[in-house]
Amino acid sequence: MEQWINDYASYILVLSGAAAMFTIGRKKRWGWLWFIFNEFMWTAYALITKQYGFILGAILYGVVGVKSYARWKDLSLDKHSWNKFLRLVWSRND
Repeated sequence: MEQWINDYASYILVLSGAAAMFTIGRKKRWGWLWFIFNEFMWTAYALITKQYGFILGAILYGVVGVKSYARWKDLSLDKHSWNKFLRLVWSRND
C-alpha cells in the first residue's frame, strides 16, 4: 500500500485539485468543498510519505480557498457588485 501511495497518490491528488478548480470555474458551489477536501488529502499524503512540506502547502491553499470562497459567495449574492465593477472599468476607458 505504501508503495502505491508513493507511486500514484500525488498524481491523483493533482488531478483531483485541477478538477475541483475546473468545477469552481463552472460556478458550482460544491467545487469549493471538493477543493478544501483535497487539501486535507494532501495533508494525509504528507504525513504518510513524511514529506511535511506539503502540509504547509495544504494550509496555505486551504486558507486561500476559504477566503476566496467567502469573496466569491459575497459577489454572487450581490448582483450590484458586478454592475459597479463594470461601470468602473468602462469609466476608466473614456
